[in-house]
Amino acid sequence: MRVEHRIVDNRVFLLGLDHLYREAMKDHERGELLECAREVAEVLEIEPADVPIEGYYGEEPELTLYFRLMRALQAVGAPRRGDVALLTPFLRLQEIAAAPLYGRAQDVGKLLPAGRDPLTQALKDSWPEWSVERLTSAAAACARAWDDFSLVGLAARCGDTVVLTALRESVVLYALVAAGAAPMRYEYVWQVDPELVRQANRFIACFNRLFGNELPPAVADRAETYWVAYDSNHIFGRCVRLGADDRTSPVRHYHWAVRSAQDQGLTVHAFWDTEIWTTDRYRQQVMRETLPHMN
Repeated sequence: MRVEHRIVDNRVFLLGLDHLYREAMKDHERGELLECAREVAEVLEIEPADVPIEGYYGEEPELTLYFRLMRALQAVGAPRRGDVALLTPFLRLQEIAAAPLYGRAQDVGKLLPAGRDPLTQALKDSWPEWSVERLTSAAAACARAWDDFSLVGLAARCGDTVVLTALRESVVLYALVAAGAAPMRYEYVWQVDPELVRQANRFIACFNRLFGNELPPAVADRAETYWVAYDSNHIFGRCVRLGADDRTSPVRHYHWAVRSAQDQGLTVHAFWDTEIWTTDRYRQQVMRETLPHMN
């Protein structure tokens, strides 16, 4: 019996956690949270927003509708809170929007709060000198200073730009044995930083308080669970809009995307464009190799 060690390091663990989070969150967004958004929008007489569908929300009609309804609700001014303040569906949406899963809740003068995670803070603090290296370093420092355990904060702590891009996109989506080979047995080796584990378990506990016990604890005994989730998480082509420069007309948008590196690994492509790029659009353009240049 041959043994293959499958190492669950920081990247494997975080991408595994990301996949488990996305799959669990989709269930709530296409069900409970969609109904909440519908009810609140109906009371406010708000139509779904006509906006680019970002992240994984283009995968299913229900997720797309939820995305468009939430974008519409997020654009409603704070004075209209009084119209829905006592509605259970609104209180549920407010609870989710303000959860530390997404960073520090900020009152932005709108109906719902918005989460400021360490990467958002790094973008704010570094403006206009944005670069992958500077933002990654600043986000990591912010995550530690804030004691932040948001999904993006966890990614920022490990300083892996690929992970940071992939997990940020989530919060704006097997080995064959050759014939005649000896059977393979896998051993899952847990090599995740203890401090990252501690903070991740805070994220997991917060999520499970909101939605039920759906995410497994970050412990060595669950190394196989996180490896399988990591192996199922296809992050190539994930593209996320991080910020915008409104000093120009039209406005330019700043993006990060995960793509192949020269060594066949993954890297981050940073670029500006006057249009908003989504994951679906970026993946389609990668196939044609007609991608925007960083400028």
